[in-house]
Amino acid sequence: CWYLEVCPLAPDNCGPTCVRFAEMLNLVKMSNIPEYRWVPAQLKADVDIEQFRELKKIKDRIKDWVQEGNNLYLYSDTFGNGKTSWAVKLMLAYFNQIWKGNCFRTRGIFISVPEFFDRERLRINNEDEEFKRIRNDLLKADLVIWDDVSSVKMTDYSSATFLNFIDARVLSKKSNIFTGNLSRERLEEFLGGRLSSRICNTSRIIQFNGEDKRGVHING
Repeated sequence: CWYLEVCPLAPDNCGPTCVRFAEMLNLVKMSNIPEYRWVPAQLKADVDIEQFRELKKIKDRIKDWVQEGNNLYLYSDTFGNGKTSWAVKLMLAYFNQIWKGNCFRTRGIFISVPEFFDRERLRINNEDEEFKRIRNDLLKADLVIWDDVSSVKMTDYSSATFLNFIDARVLSKKSNIFTGNLSRERLEEFLGGRLSSRICNTSRIIQFNGEDKRGVHING
């Protein structure tokens, strides 16, 4: 449970009858966040102190930030330095703010962009009910994480589909968090002008400069 250390009823009254736990668990399950990321990562800033401060400000007002329809692009030249962990941390913080009375709706979705378009390609010949649900919820969810937007070269079909999703969400004032490993200029070369413009021109851009921290336990 996310609340063992702060809940006055824990651990004696923990269980399936706890509404807070049940609502939060449903939000996380429906979000498609990988299970190993369900507990927020403990991150320690090294050279990215100002970036972490900026993200903490967003996290501290995450409910308003999402409801305002804000977008964020987190990128760095290196891998494994906290971009995805921060994106998920922000989504979990949002869930923590809106769980009460949620009535088991999908409020946030985590999308691994390479995996999503692999499944998008396969769905033509294979009816995947879980993927169908995720795809249908993409335009309704308050917040979507688009992880690794620059990890694979997209086909014309994938690029057009991605652009349609982003356009629809931006027009509906739905929030998005993008992560990648390319600067604005290089992203344009990789994804093309229209798609990179939708990502960068609608987003606050934060660059991480720290080294790869994957596989290392960090506190903070």
